[in-house]
Amino acid sequence: MESGEKFDAVIIGSGIGGMCAAARLTAAGMKVLLTEKSPYLGGRMGHRVREGCSVTTGALMIPMGPASAIRQAFDVVGAEMDMIDLTGRMRYRLDHGDYDLPPGGGGLYGMIEFAMQDEAAARALFKQIQNALFQWTPLDSISIRDWFDQYTDNGEVKNLFQGYCAALMGINLHEIPAGEFFRFLKYSSKCSRFGMAAHGNGALMDALATAMESKGTQVRRQTGCKRILIDEGRVVGVEVNSSDGKDEVILADLVLSNTGPDRTVDLAGGASVFERSYIQELRTNAADAPIMHISFVMDKPLIEGFEGCMVFGNNRNLIYLEIPSEISPHISPAGKYLHTAYGAPADAAKPDLANEFKVTMEELEKNFPGVTEQATFLVKAKHRAPAPGMHRWAGFGLPVNTPVVGLYNVGDGCAPPGTIGTESAAASARDAVAMILASRK
Repeated sequence: MESGEKFDAVIIGSGIGGMCAAARLTAAGMKVLLTEKSPYLGGRMGHRVREGCSVTTGALMIPMGPASAIRQAFDVVGAEMDMIDLTGRMRYRLDHGDYDLPPGGGGLYGMIEFAMQDEAAARALFKQIQNALFQWTPLDSISIRDWFDQYTDNGEVKNLFQGYCAALMGINLHEIPAGEFFRFLKYSSKCSRFGMAAHGNGALMDALATAMESKGTQVRRQTGCKRILIDEGRVVGVEVNSSDGKDEVILADLVLSNTGPDRTVDLAGGASVFERSYIQELRTNAADAPIMHISFVMDKPLIEGFEGCMVFGNNRNLIYLEIPSEISPHISPAGKYLHTAYGAPADAAKPDLANEFKVTMEELEKNFPGVTEQATFLVKAKHRAPAPGMHRWAGFGLPVNTPVVGLYNVGDGCAPPGTIGTESAAASARDAVAMILASRK
């Protein structure tokens, strides 16, 4: 086994959490190595080319406002975010029709009134939501479904928020802690600009990698981590295996893992290496958030001129649809229209993914008759551990630091309160790097 050079920090995995951590450490002047086991960067925020189309590996709506931890990571190393702004371009579908968010604001109340079809009832519920946002935030001891049940019996407004939660947070109305739901509403308003990568998510990740490399950071693709090396409760490096089959020891005082907290523990030698309360927290509320992904191409778009995102509150499993090639001409060949849809299990704790994928396809056909016959399907996937939609449910993220000195987790498994998805992974990187830099003062 070869012994390699010494780095200040090694990042394991190039998901958006790992990439943003690397960018921030690079900007702080550290000597950084980022390793990625696949040929591609980005994890769930990458893309693959299928029949000339740039098909996402997960993320579609990407925060891009100045308060976003993703935007900040790009900015600190001078990387361009080549984005198309989709802020406010949301359509919600219920049994009685579709609702488009108004461009001038007021969308949350408008959604509620559209769902309830009763102005007085909508205003009463909206007042309770405002109280929860600005006066008394409910505790996490009840679900957001339980919270809504206190104030309304209207099934359609609950269906609306069920679709909203499943599409944006990856789990269902009955599974999200009420406090976390309102923390997310507050946080998301600070990062309220969203968009789509003009040339695909992989192009974004390549741009970020290039900017970091120009400042001295090493990015090694097809280099997997075999072990995190620990000595007397402190990180001393990693053992990696490169694409040519060679094992190498990399020395470092800091290791930031973007592999998910469970995998980090395995790489570090197992539960016995860690203080008991950490492992207890790791195994409490440890369910991931599975997701079902369908991407397909058609000769015409399912919705003509729709340059936004559709959230479904009229289905059991189908939750989301976007037509990326209606948004960017670079995503698919001329005359071909790429569509991406997602489904979520009705019970994220005990999913029946094979059957629920079948239902998702049936609901896609029900909403858009003829699609299953007319479309060419590029992706039909069910994502669960070790590469789920999210490693832990919203509201149940672990801390970014661990009991092992110098070992940190980044990614959606340690989402800071109020954050979800790609933004949560980037925010975890922001928190981890801030903690590292503070300890060095």
